[in-house]
Amino acid sequence: MRAGCLAALLSMAVALPGTTLAQGTASWGQVGGWKILVDRSVGDGCFAFQPYEDGTIVRIGVDRNHQAVYLLFGNPQWKSLEVGKRYRMRFVFDRASSYDGELVATEIGSSTPKTTVLKHANLAGSFVNDFAQRNIMEIYYQGSRVANLSLRNTYAAISEVVNCQREMGFTQKSSDPFSSGSGNSRDPFAR
Repeated sequence: MRAGCLAALLSMAVALPGTTLAQGTASWGQVGGWKILVDRSVGDGCFAFQPYEDGTIVRIGVDRNHQAVYLLFGNPQWKSLEVGKRYRMRFVFDRASSYDGELVATEIGSSTPKTTVLKHANLAGSFVNDFAQRNIMEIYYQGSRVANLSLRNTYAAISEVVNCQREMGFTQKSSDPFSSGSGNSRDPFAR
């Protein structure tokens, strides 16, 4: 069952036609401490969001505009991040599997000053699988650990992102997903 939900999330990102929380973002629900939201700026893509006690935030979701699953994370203490600069990071899950990747510092949010976070715009399926099924994610930059995050309830959060994305029009044939006749019974923007 676990692999089925993850495969569904990844297939949605690929098959769909073509920030901390910002304007154009609406609440969908909450699962085990993870907020599930919908973001208009990424084609009504659903995402899971969680702030941690140390100030670190994590957001993982579907970018329907680019047909990808993305990850954003950051911490307000990381003031030296330079927007547009690429940072080579290593993610280690339960000390069992690791991934190296380049993330780009990006400004998100609708307020001033904006928040700078690191973004990976196109996650591999194996990364999403480990994110959902492992317990701890350690993040390293230049050999130093910059975050040690619990992945508690991530499977439930990813499953709800899949449910949200289905209801936000994954199978919808209408060319106008915002019309009142779109059939999205839980569309948070229709309220």
